[in-house]
Amino acid sequence: FSLQGSLQVGRYLAETNPLNRSARALGPYAEAGRALLAHSESLALSPWPGASLQGENRFRGFYYTTQNPGGEHERQVDWTTRLAFRQTLGGVSLEAGYLRSVQEGESPFRFEALPSRRTHQANLGLGFQEKPLALSLKGGRDLEGGKYLPLEAEGRLQDQGYSLLLYHKRGLEGEGPLETRLEGSLSPYPLALRASLRYDHPKALFDPLLLQGSYALPAGSLNLAHRQGLNGEGALDTSLSLAFREGQDAYTLQARRDWPKGLSQLFAQAILGPRSLSLQANLDPQGLAYQVGLRFGTAPEPLWDLSLTGRYQEGFRGTNLRLALSQALPEVGFRLSANLHLPEVEDRETYLKDLTFSGGAELWGPTPPDENGENALPGLAFSGSLTYTRKPSSPEGYALALRNFGPTLTFLGRENTRLHLAALLTQNLPGEPLKPRFVLVLDRCCWALRVTLDAGKGSFGLAFLYGGQAAGLLLSEEGVKLGGAP
Repeated sequence: FSLQGSLQVGRYLAETNPLNRSARALGPYAEAGRALLAHSESLALSPWPGASLQGENRFRGFYYTTQNPGGEHERQVDWTTRLAFRQTLGGVSLEAGYLRSVQEGESPFRFEALPSRRTHQANLGLGFQEKPLALSLKGGRDLEGGKYLPLEAEGRLQDQGYSLLLYHKRGLEGEGPLETRLEGSLSPYPLALRASLRYDHPKALFDPLLLQGSYALPAGSLNLAHRQGLNGEGALDTSLSLAFREGQDAYTLQARRDWPKGLSQLFAQAILGPRSLSLQANLDPQGLAYQVGLRFGTAPEPLWDLSLTGRYQEGFRGTNLRLALSQALPEVGFRLSANLHLPEVEDRETYLKDLTFSGGAELWGPTPPDENGENALPGLAFSGSLTYTRKPSSPEGYALALRNFGPTLTFLGRENTRLHLAALLTQNLPGEPLKPRFVLVLDRCCWALRVTLDAGKGSFGLAFLYGGQAAGLLLSEEGVKLGGAP
């Protein structure tokens, strides 16, 4: 036997419950006091051999300082009581159960409002089990509604390598038969077969017949499934999947056929170490849509991703070659994506539809002056994002969007003093005159000074920061990167 209890008292300001009329009158938010009383008791006994008795009682009571229109303080209760008894005599078992579950009342707060629910029922079950046979019969009465629960009968024949299940559900209040289900399986390793069928008596309709088969490969699996309509629909869908792995290489094949729609789908992928090749195709009565992908590259080298997409319908249509290239190094970090239009039935030209670049790179580092203060060479880096879009309807035929895009010069002086000068563009071209933003940052060992001149906004800014990482913070606030990956 165990007993647990708790009491929480507090005051809350929260969104009101829209389903509570008195709470809605308080506005969208309300403040109220709340006490939460919770306790639970559980009992587990074995009074004699073969018998077991289990009981559980859980209670949560929410009590609020708000009042309903009748002047009573609002409350809500969640109370569940369960009791189960089981007696086993050899292969015969008898079960009896009792359940009462109530959720009622109202809360002024939306976050803890409980839906109203009331369940009150008693159950009785009889079972017999003697391998490989198992039989069960279950019924009960709804004490809340004053009617009998449906009677459920189940027979199962199960042993190593096979299984057969027959289930029937029948209403005792004049409904008659409700449901009949039949399932069977054979599993002689490495093969496994399964079939299931269900009949809905009130609707006088069969659920689709499900047939499944699988084969366990040494390093993978092969699965086949089919659904067949038995109410005049015929074949519904068929699916096939194959997965195989050998060392670092992996192969996947998935195929599906939707018979009513005449749609066939195929996906195949081969992972060969750092390389990946994939094919996706959808075939319908109008045409074939396809996508071929290729990925290769290993870090820290560039990573390539190529994808060819389109549709064949009385000729090639919507044909595009997509390219994605990325790299992440301290000195070079970027992502480039481009979409190239290839010749098709309605457009025979080849052109670049769009391109996006984001990142940064240090082309070369600064060279400090010699002992005579000469021969210093500034370092050069660039960063930002650039987006190109082809627009045949515009006079220029394209649109260019720049965001914090531009070069940065770095001068290295004595005592590790650095001077960064960046010219950045954040605007849409063409159609607008160039209005750069100049950023000048003086970096000393333990402090940094930033001067900003924005031609687009017509503004001037000055910032000073003390600390070892001051220059990097002042540069990043203006969108300036001196290299690749952070």
